[in-house]
Amino acid sequence: MDESQRDDLDLASSHLQLGYVAGVHGVAGALRVKLFNQESTLLEPGLPIVLRERGTTKQVTHEVARVAPKPGSDTIRLWLEGVDARAPAEALRGHELWVARAQLPKLDEDEYYLADLIGLEVVRETEGGRESLGRITGVTSNTAQDLLCVRLRGREWLLPAMPPFVVSIQNIEGDAKPQCVVVDVHDDMLPEPRES
Repeated sequence: MDESQRDDLDLASSHLQLGYVAGVHGVAGALRVKLFNQESTLLEPGLPIVLRERGTTKQVTHEVARVAPKPGSDTIRLWLEGVDARAPAEALRGHELWVARAQLPKLDEDEYYLADLIGLEVVRETEGGRESLGRITGVTSNTAQDLLCVRLRGREWLLPAMPPFVVSIQNIEGDAKPQCVVVDVHDDMLPEPRES
């Protein structure tokens, strides 16, 4: 494992990605941020956040100064302490927005953050046992629901992150971390095999 992979694991173990900087708004340094959970109220003045340049380990820490909805958009406006002009805000375009797990609300025993499912195997129960349907590579959303991005046979398919599609998230006994996601999906949701 190289150092950048270790840095990724360190950040992911101590922080959770809430979204990314989609652009800027105006000349006073406001960011347009796309949140994975558009209903999140976690961002508030004084909250420390980490902004990491996508695809690298370069990151900066800022405190939230102000948050406001952006009417007619799926983004919010976010002002940061120390970012008060368009140029420094532009430099943050594309950065991932992370918050410390210690700042997150406590979950019930059977609840998970969707981001914690990234990397897990997706399986379907069959008469002969379990069939692997790929691994979760990311999380996205549309206006109706959250979706898990699953990679199978070199192709990606989208899994609605809700019942009846997600049946359970299973752990190995004695281990609190989830190990696989059991689903109930029809074959027409899966990607077609690539032709040779």
